[in-house]
Amino acid sequence: MEREKISRKRRGIAVLTLAALFFWYLPQIQVSRQIRKEQEEAVEMYVREEKEENKEENEKSEEVQEQEPGSTDQNLFRTIDFAGLRSKNREICAWLWIPGCALDVPVVHGQDNAYYLTHDAFCRERIYGSIFSPCDTTEDFSERHTILYGHNMRDGTMFGGLKKYREASWEQEFPYLYLYLPGEAWQCRIWSVEETDAKSDVYRLGAWSDADWNAWVQERKENSIIFGSGEEKEVQKILTLSTCIGDGSSSQRLAVHAAVEMIFATKSGREEGSVLE
Repeated sequence: MEREKISRKRRGIAVLTLAALFFWYLPQIQVSRQIRKEQEEAVEMYVREEKEENKEENEKSEEVQEQEPGSTDQNLFRTIDFAGLRSKNREICAWLWIPGCALDVPVVHGQDNAYYLTHDAFCRERIYGSIFSPCDTTEDFSERHTILYGHNMRDGTMFGGLKKYREASWEQEFPYLYLYLPGEAWQCRIWSVEETDAKSDVYRLGAWSDADWNAWVQERKENSIIFGSGEEKEVQKILTLSTCIGDGSSSQRLAVHAAVEMIFATKSGREEGSVLE
């Protein structure tokens, strides 16, 4: 009889524990579904693969590094409807695609660095915010070092998937990410990953002397917890993706650095307008 009482008590505790876990995870599951659903809707509405006949009409910018004929990354030929995006929010300045994180979203450049922590790119109030660039940088990403910020969501959405790049095997499987601007498409190779403080030199922006730039790049290489794959090349331009480590209560950050290897100037992009207009 006593054993039966103990058994019932244990079953009751187990049921209560499962119920508590369910109600704790339920809001997170709902947010995760919402993020993925809204991302899919945005991709369907604003992204298309460029038609084959248009690819030959694309012109390379002066910054493009030459490749063998036919070797151009086909992912550079996606076309983003920036006119449509900017009719919804004039502060949308780019589009970011990270295949290794299943992230395919607009990027914003706001008037401050707080608004898009709690609002998505279409100005809807969202706990997961947006991917955004610092307000005190140029919105055309013309500087040598560009930074994008995003929340470290527990379910791996937004920049929560960046933690996968702590493993060299993940970088080897998904070495590239892509940034699209009106008139341009960037191919960026994951090059360095480091854990750092929010106030460290990792976040340096602005003008650089060649000596300062080379020293900074070398430091990123030496501090990296992985060694990027691919041929060693001179790094002339870097896109850094930054997110908090853990719940954001500390100043520790995860920074994923991608070397910009190719910039394509697209005819379709120029026709759709420019963030500099």
